[in-house]
Amino acid sequence: MRSSEIWPAFSRTPHLVFALLFLGASAAHGGNVSGSPPHAGGVPADGSLVPAKLTWQEIVRLVDRHPRLAAAQLKVTAARGAADAAGAAPNPSLDTTLAHGEARDGPQSRLERGFEVTLPLEWIAKRGYQVEAATAEVAVTMEEAKAIRRDVLLQLRVLFWSLAYDQARVAALEDLESQTADLVRSIKRRVETGEVRPSEGIRVEIELERVTSDLDAARSSLRAHQEQLQLWMVSANGQELVLDADITSVPRALDLETALTEARSRHPSLDAVRARIRALTAEVDVERIARVPSVAIKGFTVDELDRRAFGGGVAITLPLWNWNSGRIAEAEAQLEAGKQQLDYETREIESSIIAAQGACLAASETAVRYRERILPRSQSAASTMEKTYQLGEASLLEVIDARRVLVETRSQYLSALVQAHLDCSRLHVLAGQSEDAL
Repeated sequence: MRSSEIWPAFSRTPHLVFALLFLGASAAHGGNVSGSPPHAGGVPADGSLVPAKLTWQEIVRLVDRHPRLAAAQLKVTAARGAADAAGAAPNPSLDTTLAHGEARDGPQSRLERGFEVTLPLEWIAKRGYQVEAATAEVAVTMEEAKAIRRDVLLQLRVLFWSLAYDQARVAALEDLESQTADLVRSIKRRVETGEVRPSEGIRVEIELERVTSDLDAARSSLRAHQEQLQLWMVSANGQELVLDADITSVPRALDLETALTEARSRHPSLDAVRARIRALTAEVDVERIARVPSVAIKGFTVDELDRRAFGGGVAITLPLWNWNSGRIAEAEAQLEAGKQQLDYETREIESSIIAAQGACLAASETAVRYRERILPRSQSAASTMEKTYQLGEASLLEVIDARRVLVETRSQYLSALVQAHLDCSRLHVLAGQSEDAL
């Protein structure tokens, strides 16, 4: 799944994050730049539970509780059991016969008994290949479990940054709503004194309604993401989840050659296919050795009316009608398919890494460009327009337009930041990096 599919483009949301206009002002007034609500570490006055503050490392420690990963670990346990069974020796078989015997000459009769023990030996030749195939299957399930763990971590990472984004959005919108309400009161006073036209009061009230609407939507999204994450946080006990995340940090993109090299050597999906090839190779050997006649040794004792006997023998299965050609052809075809699958998986992962590295690099560079070049200019332009309005040399409409440009700039900046975190997280996963690097 591409990162653009995991995380929707923020620019499609109408009036998106109008509060970002005052994100810097929020920090100046004691706001939390990292995106956590101001009350994250305090005790609410109503006596409710203290919000549970979480970092990414704490979420990583809880990932083993995920049922999908637990199911993968049970498959590993099952494969290990199958490996133990493949190395076990077959049990001998015991045949017993009872019969009523009568002499040909005379009236004598008695109960006759016979015992035979058979010990198969063909397993000795097959055991090594069977154990190798079963051991390779254990490796397959272990690598698949690693791949599932990374998928789960990436899903939680998307939810993590979704919640971090919503926290920043709500905090900024709350600050903007307060500032816009102050502006509404100021404009009303100027309308009452006749300094400005009444239409300007209506116009600024409309802006307040827009901010309030965006704030309500942001709070709903925040609650939804908190509840989603809380499904995996059993220890939260109904507490509000607050993330300790620095959304303003710009992640670093891995070098493409480094990412490709690490993926080829340590990606669990590729390791799983390689282990599958080892298992299929062993299966071919098992089917080929099945052509060898199977041997079993026997021991017997017979207690009859006129004699007692004991001895041993050898049983050989002769492959006269079936030389196992069909099974061998099937195993060889599956082995070749496994090799082709490895080639496909390698190319697919390399293609995904190239795309993810490009997306990570582009989003990171865009975020830096907005932070260092575009955003400061937009802030300066909006500040200048507000001062001009205060001097009576600009209309309120011009001020609102300048503020909207700044809002759009900040929303694009935050969108690039979050997209960079998601794209770079996906790149680290594809390259086989540890969860701490996400």
